Amino acid sequence: MFDQRRIRKRGLAAQALVLSVREASALGGNGSWQKYDFVLEVRPGDREAFRAELRERFYIVERKPGEADVVSVKYDPHTLKVIFDLAGDPRFDVEAMQRRTAQLRWDTYQRSQSRDASSEGRAAFVTPQGATPGRATEERTQALARLVGLRDAGAISEEEFTALKARLSP
Repeated sequence: MFDQRRIRKRGLAAQALVLSVREASALGGNGSWQKYDFVLEVRPGDREAFRAELRERFYIVERKPGEADVVSVKYDPHTLKVIFDLAGDPRFDVEAMQRRTAQLRWDTYQRSQSRDASSEGRAAFVTPQGATPGRATEERTQALARLVGLRDAGAISEEEFTALKARLSP
């Protein structure tokens, strides 16, 4: 445990290829987590690659690195002990995954707005000729719900939310 803290604080960063993963123990913590043994090929930038073994605990519902994944690690250059450094990796860090999803939704929304405005020559969500007013209202409601989700996820600020919401008005 103290080694892990020391490595997390003072270890050197590197990339590692997961060579194998094996369950190391039965379920622990009331069945909420399990230990796994990993064999890694650590690839530091300034020295020869080396193999390392690592036992790590993951929650059952949490995504863990699998064989052939390339992940970030930190290692002690003297003992060659290794720990995962998965913070910020959207494949394994839930908060990073949520930020990435919110950003992708925002990018998609912006592309759809620019595409609608440029192809139609008018602001998006205006009722096209021949369309029923009910459908335009439904589209505005759905767009507003998406904006609220983006604001609540932190992908857009309150000012951006207010400006975009004003564009939705008929």
